[in-house]
Amino acid sequence: MHDSQSHNEDALDLTAELRVMRLEPQSEVESSARSAERVLLLSKDSSTIKWATRWLRQYGLQVETPDTRLDARSIDEWRDYDAMIVDSSLSAREGGKVYQRILAQDDMPPVLVIASSTRDLDDILDARPLDILRKPFNWELNARRVVQAVRGAKLQSRLEESEAALSKALSVADRTRIQLRSRESYDMVTGLPNKRKFKTILTNSMQAVRRDGGSIAVFVIGFTRFRLVVEVMGQKEADLIVNKVGATLAECLTTLTRPETGSRGMSSAVVGSLEQARFGLMLNWSGHASVLADLQHSLMERLAQPFQVAGQAVNLLASLGVALYPQDADDVDSLLQRADNAMRDAQSRGGGIRHFCAETDEAAARKLRIEHLLHEALNEQRLTLAYQPIVSAEDGRLLAAEALLRWKGDDGDFFAPDEFVPIAEESGQMIRMGAMVLDLAIGQLAEWHAAGIACPYVCINLSRTQLLSTGFVKTVEHTLRQYQVDPTCIEFEISERGVFSGDEQIIGQLHELKALGVRLSLDDFGTGESAIGYLKELPIDVLKIDKSYIAGINANNKDAALTSAMVALGQRLDLLVIAEGVETQSQLDVLRQLGCEACQGYLFSRPLPAVEFAQRFNRDVI
Repeated sequence: MHDSQSHNEDALDLTAELRVMRLEPQSEVESSARSAERVLLLSKDSSTIKWATRWLRQYGLQVETPDTRLDARSIDEWRDYDAMIVDSSLSAREGGKVYQRILAQDDMPPVLVIASSTRDLDDILDARPLDILRKPFNWELNARRVVQAVRGAKLQSRLEESEAALSKALSVADRTRIQLRSRESYDMVTGLPNKRKFKTILTNSMQAVRRDGGSIAVFVIGFTRFRLVVEVMGQKEADLIVNKVGATLAECLTTLTRPETGSRGMSSAVVGSLEQARFGLMLNWSGHASVLADLQHSLMERLAQPFQVAGQAVNLLASLGVALYPQDADDVDSLLQRADNAMRDAQSRGGGIRHFCAETDEAAARKLRIEHLLHEALNEQRLTLAYQPIVSAEDGRLLAAEALLRWKGDDGDFFAPDEFVPIAEESGQMIRMGAMVLDLAIGQLAEWHAAGIACPYVCINLSRTQLLSTGFVKTVEHTLRQYQVDPTCIEFEISERGVFSGDEQIIGQLHELKALGVRLSLDDFGTGESAIGYLKELPIDVLKIDKSYIAGINANNKDAALTSAMVALGQRLDLLVIAEGVETQSQLDVLRQLGCEACQGYLFSRPLPAVEFAQRFNRDVI
């Protein structure tokens, strides 16, 4: 140690410039002439304090060795140092090691830990300091490492400040560029032509087609349940997604029109923003059908990819409607309307591409009519519930009643739930409708229990929209308290297709519901695209086998084998298994042989109004 010290002292006659450049010691005059960085040294070892202080000061650093006792105020004061050297042997007042407490804090300076012994290394590495100083100590080398740490941290800080300043400047420039473009012509979120500008471009293209020939294809592109993205992520994040979608559409057109790919008769292509999350795309081409096919394929392929926003992958279900000029319409408004109708038709079918046809207009008109009538029906409380029994497969004992939504029109005919429920979701009426169903079903169960009707619990269907809405669990809790119904008497039914999407918010909501004490069942099991292992993440009590398997259970060996496997799976997971859609005695016989515990279907009863259900099932056996 002393030989090393003597050798190092002989090197002190180098010039100050070389010392700084090579991280070599400086004289006291040189050290005081510049603003030295401050280093905090925490150690009780006198040798460490002596040699560390000497060498650190020779390298132009100010060294301070305060009281080694650690408290919250000390940590706050230590944030102002440029680096910290901490002996691993020091313990904090509240327990644990001092270096562990320091490294657990945010915004601390670089921390180097002195390893008191080899056995401390694992714990030190777990705490992730900037560097570890080990015996035998060479304080010349250690001082250099501290200097490098201090200067590296300052350089990083300056780089971050520069990046922040550059980012701010670019952001200001970006906003200025967008503002300079006419607000009357361009969408402020995407920078694309807005609806007015898009219609102007489309009008000019129509005039060119009338003069020179050719065709125009207009696409209207929308996304199913995009309003949920806004509700869950907020408007700011939703705007970022819209911006990325617009960029993706523009890139698809750019790729298609590159010279090396060959335009194949395409003279122009434009994408515009018609309104939030709804885009228009115009393609002016000379009639090669392959151009349209390639564009449709490219659009669907790109829009099927998740969009990354705020560290989260967002999957959008795209629907594309297509109308042609002059084949489908002879003016701008009609052409756009028919493309929009085709897009809505695609949405009602679960996404994809639909070309305009006469039936598209009829379907769109009916959809708008149902949306309007549904709004009125909700205002006038004209929606009702019917109840279908769930019974024991063994002895016909009544286990529960599933509440099913019914809506009778003014003409006496019922609207099919498969038709009006998706419309309620798309039009933003699902939350309101779901709250009404919740109130009616829980209120009806309370009434039955007060009248002595032996219905153990009621099943209520939930939509994905409800599970993604904030405050839903509190609504459930309030309704249960209002009617003084035990939570264990309520079962919420979720569709496999609605929940198996990896959405952590939905799974979180299910756990919150389960914490209230309600039961949870998984409906339509076997019809989604989920992995069986995903079941372990869901706090469910009941598994309902989809009726499509029960329908062929007598005639199709595969249906019987799959049903048997699902029954066995449910039993191994300690779940009640219910077979849906049981219509014949022979189906019931097979289900009994397979060990299925409960059934539901027309063999036992169709869905009944509340009064008829109470009259028929005022005992617990069918």
